[in-house]
Amino acid sequence: MPVSNSGNILFSSLIGKAEGTAGTSPSFATGGRKFLVEPTGLISLGRTYEIGEERSIAYRTPVIATTATLVSVEPEISVTVPAVSIDEASIWYGMAFNPTISGTAAPYTWTIDPSNGTASQSPTSYSFISQDAFGGTASGGNAYLINYALPTEIVLTADRSGLTALSATLFAQNVAETTTNPAASTAIPTSAFLPGRLWKVAIGTALATGTFTDYGYALDFSLTIQTGLAKWSALAGTVSISGHSETAALGGELSLTVQSNASASSTFFQGLGSQKFIRLVWTDGTYSATIHTSCVITEVAPIAGNDDGLTTATVTARLATDPVSLKPFKITLVNSVSALP
Repeated sequence: MPVSNSGNILFSSLIGKAEGTAGTSPSFATGGRKFLVEPTGLISLGRTYEIGEERSIAYRTPVIATTATLVSVEPEISVTVPAVSIDEASIWYGMAFNPTISGTAAPYTWTIDPSNGTASQSPTSYSFISQDAFGGTASGGNAYLINYALPTEIVLTADRSGLTALSATLFAQNVAETTTNPAASTAIPTSAFLPGRLWKVAIGTALATGTFTDYGYALDFSLTIQTGLAKWSALAGTVSISGHSETAALGGELSLTVQSNASASSTFFQGLGSQKFIRLVWTDGTYSATIHTSCVITEVAPIAGNDDGLTTATVTARLATDPVSLKPFKITLVNSVSALP
């Protein structure tokens, strides 16, 4: 079958652009960005129909074929970025937490220091076009416009065998077919990827401002950040969500695999139930990511596995408010992006 007559995974893409007004999709004629995600399985329509299974119509099959009623539309987007660049990682975090951006030319510094109190995070909602052909429907493929998308969870993972990966879960307001051909659909974003081996883990004395000592026995990590963003709905004359709120908990979890040795015992096993300041740092000499966390060590599994004959331990730490800084985490990203696209 010719490519022009059907969707093709090789030409599938996800193009996103920041919304000026939450829920109002911007023009994709200029700007936006192609996100380097796994292109399939992104969209869950989240449409709920009431088909009347509980009522009786005096027939063995109680469902009436012509009376299915749409009662809610709450789409979800599940994104997997198998190899995330420093620029794209910055954008995913920047959607959820209004970054402070400094610099007049690349490299730019993005500081993500989320409010842990009553102040708003001022997130930036996005519209996305998911398509499976250059030009979407114009090329015989499919294209879907997703509006008012915001992340509820972002997961960053790294190990010694490859590049750093990212995944995100987002809610949205609606998914609709579109004939829009985004200008960014043919553009190829080029920015630095993050080899896992360039990360370093350190243990410190205070969040972001303390003295940190490199911990040289970490083998991999997974950092989950729950953004605190949630969807909400009202009796507002629409089956779609009414908007977003900041009513969910801000927090997350850091998991580490480390060599099972005396250092793991003194640092983590003996630190069970206590606060630790754990810093994750990546740099290639030009661009960088620095993630400071305040954690409570909640679980340690000693002698949990082996790696090339060396025993390993797994550590689980819950992001927690530091009583001094009143923060659970702070992220600084140095990249080549001057603003949310």
